[in-house]
Amino acid sequence: MTNPTPKTNEQEAFIPPYYMLLLALAGFVVALIVLVTQPTFNVVGWGALGIAALSLVAWVLMAPDQARAVVTGRTARFGGTSLLVTALFIVALIAVYVVVRGRSWRVDLTERDTFSLTAESRQAITSLGADPTVPKVQILAFYGTAQAGARDQDTLLFDDYATTSAGKISYQFIDPERNPAQAQLYNVTRAGQIAVVADKADGTPDTENAEIVSLLSQDDLTNAILRVAAQGDFRAYFLNVSNGLQLTSTSGQGMSALNDSLTQRYDWTTQQVSLFELTGQDSRINLDDPAINGKVLVIPGGDQPLSDDEMRFIADYVNKGGSLVIFAAPSIRGSAGSDGQASFSRNVPLALAENMSTFLWDNFGLRFTDQLIVDPTLSVQSPLIPVATDFSTTNYITRNFRTGQSGMVFELPHSIEIAPTLPANVTVDELAKTSADSFAKTDIEAVLQSDGAIQAEAGDPKGPFVLAAAAENSVTGARVILFGSESIPSNNFALGSGIVNLDAAFNSLVWATRFNDFFSTVNVQSAAREQDAPVFATDQVLRNISLFTLVLLPFGVLLIGFVVWWNNRERAR
Repeated sequence: MTNPTPKTNEQEAFIPPYYMLLLALAGFVVALIVLVTQPTFNVVGWGALGIAALSLVAWVLMAPDQARAVVTGRTARFGGTSLLVTALFIVALIAVYVVVRGRSWRVDLTERDTFSLTAESRQAITSLGADPTVPKVQILAFYGTAQAGARDQDTLLFDDYATTSAGKISYQFIDPERNPAQAQLYNVTRAGQIAVVADKADGTPDTENAEIVSLLSQDDLTNAILRVAAQGDFRAYFLNVSNGLQLTSTSGQGMSALNDSLTQRYDWTTQQVSLFELTGQDSRINLDDPAINGKVLVIPGGDQPLSDDEMRFIADYVNKGGSLVIFAAPSIRGSAGSDGQASFSRNVPLALAENMSTFLWDNFGLRFTDQLIVDPTLSVQSPLIPVATDFSTTNYITRNFRTGQSGMVFELPHSIEIAPTLPANVTVDELAKTSADSFAKTDIEAVLQSDGAIQAEAGDPKGPFVLAAAAENSVTGARVILFGSESIPSNNFALGSGIVNLDAAFNSLVWATRFNDFFSTVNVQSAAREQDAPVFATDQVLRNISLFTLVLLPFGVLLIGFVVWWNNRERAR
């Protein structure tokens, strides 16, 4: 006897319940696409998320047995086992991490050494840590809440600096919003900047000479550390001469801009001294002090010649390997009379005096000429203030100036004569020259008193003329730099678009003391690598990459798994 098929009053649902699951999955996918591809999670994303949630609720109501089976069925039982295995695996990983962290085992697997020192930086920092004369250095990372992720990453690199330096380098994170006074002390203007500061002899930070790294780069940070730790002693002595420029004066004829650059940015020692202070028996200035890394004697103008004894002292200093920079004063001085009319008096300035000219010509093959250079085409306000735009590309002083685009302003300048045959072991660089339209006048007083335009005459020498030159004796090491005008270091031309007077004055002192050679020894540059080449992508390309990696790949695999599960479920039924 066969059993009759039982009758049931249940009817097939109008909409199959699994449609609700598909709709929920589609809603979640759309919401995720909006999240990773749009700047903000907009109404489309919220709508898709709502539809997904309602679809899940509808599926539970339409197929409660299926929903119950998800929790209590075979899938849940086997899934629980998988969950337990996964949890045990995660616990094992945590245990391994604790052991590795406790023993400080680290391996940087990045190609760019993001979390550890490069070979170049490691060598430099190791040498710094081994030098007992180098002061301690602090890395102060001004990171706010927005840099929380970068803080965790950069801690690894900072730890490597501290370890490699044998504890001579330390680091600290400071929130600039919570510590605005600290940020102001180090001239930090925004979160994410890093201040590098060395300790003084008394243990206090040398805040005046702190270095700021605006964007973390290992090379920049290493160089900042080396700069603040460098203990080079460089000095510039400016002679106090008759009517010469004053070192700390803020007037147009002062040199405060140059002085500030030397002392505040590069920690030089500058001093304005008289020759009596240098030559006196009780002088506290020793130009032969071997502890000084570099020194230079500067003559900023002067409208009276030096005495023979004073000139002999300077000659002895230079011939023993000293460095000398001369900014020549003009051969004529003007003044306003009682009637308001300008009057001029002729004089022999220090730079053109016979004793100075003889010394420069005999020892270095160059000297100033007693003529006024006029340039009607390249000048400032007057042809008597020519602008040199033709620079030497080989000498450190001018090699970074752009010929034809940078200008060096000379006020009432002398040209510089260079001997056709130089003394033995001497080389000369023509640093700056006037244009071919320039010409020279020897009757300077007549030129200045002339009311009309200054015209070139048949007997006038024609340009270009050398207005700045540098000479070096390769045997003694002596270096001499001549500028045809005292306007080069003055505040009058310290600023201006394309004006390089202040740069030329500063570079001349750097080259004279070989500070550029010393500075290059504390400069690290990692070797270029192919993986360091930047890769550029538009916002849309980045969104497409996010869509493919965060949505299509993982959810595609999830969808395949769902289809396989569903098919197996149908066969089991």
